[in-house]
Amino acid sequence: MAIKQTWHVLFYTKRFTAEQVHTFVDDLKKEPNFGGFPIEQVTFDYTTKEMLYTTFIFTAPQAVDQKMQHEMAKYLYARVVHPGGLDTKQYYEVLNQSSQELGIEYYDYGNGTLDIMLWGQQS
Repeated sequence: MAIKQTWHVLFYTKRFTAEQVHTFVDDLKKEPNFGGFPIEQVTFDYTTKEMLYTTFIFTAPQAVDQKMQHEMAKYLYARVVHPGGLDTKQYYEVLNQSSQELGIEYYDYGNGTLDIMLWGQQS
């Protein structure tokens, strides 16, 4: 039974611009799937002083475990820092770093909903 995954991807405004996030959303809208999982919706929702909010909904054949969540979040991070296309080298440069090094935090609601906060790498 397929499980709908709703991920709220939040970008810290001191590290990411609205233009970057709009490009990120536009790029993902062109993709038919996310790692083989059908994409249902990608939206730029709103902006606050500190965060840019997006919603990313896809369908997975089963619940996505924590390890896979981290790898998928790193892919999303790589897509925002490499807009318009992502080559293998760029992908692995991001994937080989820890979530902590990239400034990625998670809050899992346990029902297929996940908040991913992208704080960005600290200089």
